[in-house]
This record gives sequence, C-alpha cells and structure tokens, in this order.
Amino acid sequence: MRLATFNIKHAELRGLAPLADLLRQARPDLAGLQEVDIGCTRSGCADQPAGLGTALGMASCFAAALPLDGGAYGNALLAVPELLGGEPLQASVLPLPGGRSIGEEPRVLLTARVAGLRVFVAHFDLPAPVRQAQADALLAAVGDPRGAVVLGDLNEGPDGPAVRKLLAAGFRDAWAECGAQELVTAPWDRPQARIDQVLLGPDLPRARSARALASDASDHALVLVEL
Repeated sequence: MRLATFNIKHAELRGLAPLADLLRQARPDLAGLQEVDIGCTRSGCADQPAGLGTALGMASCFAAALPLDGGAYGNALLAVPELLGGEPLQASVLPLPGGRSIGEEPRVLLTARVAGLRVFVAHFDLPAPVRQAQADALLAAVGDPRGAVVLGDLNEGPDGPAVRKLLAAGFRDAWAECGAQELVTAPWDRPQARIDQVLLGPDLPRARSARALASDASDHALVLVEL
C-alpha cells in the first residue's frame, strides 16, 4: 500500500492539473490532502477533491474547517476504488482546538474507514501550544492506535512536542522507520523541517520506503510512503 500526505495550497500556484500530475506520478492508494477548497471564488468555485478524484480515477471526500469566499476550506482524502469494495468514501469531521485567537485558524480532523484502516487527515496550526492541544484531541479521537494512520501537515518536525505526543502514544514515524534521509518539506516561511508526515499505528506493516516529491505546483512536497 502507498500512503501520501500533500498540502496542495488550494491549487493557488499553478491550478489543479499539475497537482494531479504529481499525484499520478506518486500513484498513492490513499492520499490525505490539506488546504483544499470547495466552491471558493478564489479557486474558481471548483470542487477540488472531486476534480482531483476524477482526474486520477479515485474516490474523494472532504472535511470543511471553515467557510471561506463563498465556499469552504479544509482537508480531503483520496482513495483508489479497489480499497473501497464498492462502498462510498465517507468522511467524518472533528473540529480541533484553536481558531479563536489572533494568529490561529480553525482546523479539523478528517476521519474515514478504508480497507480496515482508520484514516485521520490532519492539518495542525502554527502556534505550538495549539498544536499540542490538537495532538491531544487527535489521540482522544483515535483511542487505540492499532489500525490507524495519520496523514498530516503537522507544522512541526518529527522532534516537535505535538509529534512526540503522537509517537509516545504508539504511532510510528514511517519516514524515520525506513531510514530515509531527513528533508525539509515546506517553504522558507514555515518551520524548516519535515512537517508533512505519515504516522502508522503499532500493528501496521513496516514502512519499506519514503520519498518527498517536490514541484512548483505547491509550496509543500508530496510525502509518499510505501508499506
């Protein structure tokens, strides 16, 4: 199985087609997406998850974090039909702490069940105390981490306090597990670290490989892990 996490910056830089091209190159079975628009004027009122899903032959679902510009902005999940067994891909939405003070933005956790996996797509906020509270909320939603996968832009590196909470609770850092060289996955104006991460529950197969695919289609690299 190939798992991906990708902050697409609402296709602001070059539109949806180059994002679809990069995802097509990566060939993920499951892809968690952050900074996704549906119906927003700034992105041509497009349904971005559906558009990417159609281009890639994948099912899509969406979790709105906030209303924006006539539509909504949040997280999405793409899945290949072979994993769904004819069932629809459906998202549940859990609001995360934060979003009430200056410098904070409303964030949500997208949750879905796919092929026996519990999938959580996360986008943590920038202030460190808020990220730690969001990690606590994610762990409360997960409960037992067995059978769970987190696909996230966590806005801090693998040594950050929020990520350490998740690892202490039983998640494994797939990138570190397969010995991949550390890389920066986000731009100069964000934390200089591998902030885009795939975390695996303790019972899932060992990660075999990990790559970061960068392009000018987004200001984040697409992180791809193969189990």
